Amino acid sequence: MKMNLTKIMMILTMIISTISAIASTNMLMMWIMMEINFMTFMPILTKNKIMKDQPMKYFIIQSTASSIMLMAMLLNLIFEYPLSMSILFLGSMLMKMGLLPFHMWVPMIMKLMKWEACLILTTWQKIIPTIVMAQMIKINLMLPPMCLTMMVSPMLALNQSSLKKIMAYSSISNSPWMITSLTNSKSQFTTFFIVYTMINYMVMSNFKKMNLNFINQMNLETLKSKLNLIINMLSLSSMPPMIGFFPKWMILQSTMSFSIFLTVSMILSSIMSTFIYIKMISPILLMMNMNKKKKIKKMKYIKNNEIIINILGTLILMNFKSS
Repeated sequence: MKMNLTKIMMILTMIISTISAIASTNMLMMWIMMEINFMTFMPILTKNKIMKDQPMKYFIIQSTASSIMLMAMLLNLIFEYPLSMSILFLGSMLMKMGLLPFHMWVPMIMKLMKWEACLILTTWQKIIPTIVMAQMIKINLMLPPMCLTMMVSPMLALNQSSLKKIMAYSSISNSPWMITSLTNSKSQFTTFFIVYTMINYMVMSNFKKMNLNFINQMNLETLKSKLNLIINMLSLSSMPPMIGFFPKWMILQSTMSFSIFLTVSMILSSIMSTFIYIKMISPILLMMNMNKKKKIKKMKYIKNNEIIINILGTLILMNFKSS
């Protein structure tokens, strides 16, 4: 993404609004920071000339969710009903994050976005709604939509061929993990968010570098690019000993103490997601290009930071956890 003064200003405003929402103890202030955060993302979407009405759809969905959230807060003041048990408030947050049953806007908008905007939407834009849901809504009220999201979103991704849609459904299925990690502890959320953002960045940067948009385009030429993609996808599927395995393993250990049903849903969702990621990299593993037989000796020693991060990351995190 080429950085000009406008984009730098918008990204800085996005970061400041998120930090302000995290530090805020007032619900109205948090709502205002959420609106500023969402409005600063709009110019990044409109810079893409391919996108026609997607920015307007995103604006309508987010503004509707914000209006419902504000209405729930006003009704809470009028009728003195606890906000933690409000279905209206829960629905607004589900719409904000793109969880079931308000999930269809995420793949619809992401399919025409640039990979940089996809990265921001699937990671940074979820911080404030995750904090609001984990701190303001009771876990018993969130369990049905979270379990439904983790079970249904991998099923919807099975018949997709667009990589951006698959990454959108992957983001939807990982959002309940994010909420559960913050419900357990702040350190778990920080670990999961950093690792998930790092893996998403490596995967999407590889897709952009190789100009990949569909599964059938994964007929890669070099061994280095193939290894990059295979290792990153296995890490995204939480396959041990990759770095993506450790945060989910840590969340599962904590979640078993208060909800077996949520733990089983997480495990089944991970199994289905792993099948989808293996399906994505299966053309690389099974297809052989007979025309590229030269220069094989030059690929004997491959130095790549992404492979080192994914394989050694779990050992580093385990040492950090034990200390």
